Amino acid sequence: MPGGGGSVAMLGSLAEYAVGKVRNPRKIRIALHVTGGLSRGSAISAMENVTTETLARIDGRLVSVAADGSRKFDFGRGGVDCFPVTLPDLITIWRATGVPNVETFVHVTGDGFPQDDLTLLPDGPSEEDRLSNRYQAAVEVTGAEGHVSRALLDTVNGYTFTAMAAAEAGRRALSGEVRAGFQTPNGVFGSGFAQTIADTTIIDV
Repeated sequence: MPGGGGSVAMLGSLAEYAVGKVRNPRKIRIALHVTGGLSRGSAISAMENVTTETLARIDGRLVSVAADGSRKFDFGRGGVDCFPVTLPDLITIWRATGVPNVETFVHVTGDGFPQDDLTLLPDGPSEEDRLSNRYQAAVEVTGAEGHVSRALLDTVNGYTFTAMAAAEAGRRALSGEVRAGFQTPNGVFGSGFAQTIADTTIIDV
């Protein structure tokens, strides 16, 4: 179960919630709001996985799209520009929902992406930093007839959420909630998995 925490659990629950509000959903646009500092491991992994192309899922296929195609999402305080990125949710959300068109975006606030020697970064954000920087995600799902459903997820800091979600997934797997093969948290534990993590809510907007 790769992606036991973090965006796969957060965005998967949010996408499935909004998809359930639309008849014949055809397109999902989803954005993650990353705030606060990055850990050394996250920063190094991000740099190692930077690609020269940005992907989206169009008509069921992963295709290259323009990296400058920013789009506004509202995380609860008005619309902000989000830039397209290649997230694993292009695979996991598609597998979970069957919606043929999926685009993933990110909005970064706070210190942004560090530019200096990444090996000098701390192991992770301090407790104070995590408590003062909550994560949000926003989604819009468009149906074949043009109806749009929008929803917002609000949760604890991403590092806190990831640790809690991974521990909860492990606990439930040990109790017998398992399924053979490649899985996601929502695929095994249900579309509301993220909302079982403390202080996580999803609302219509």
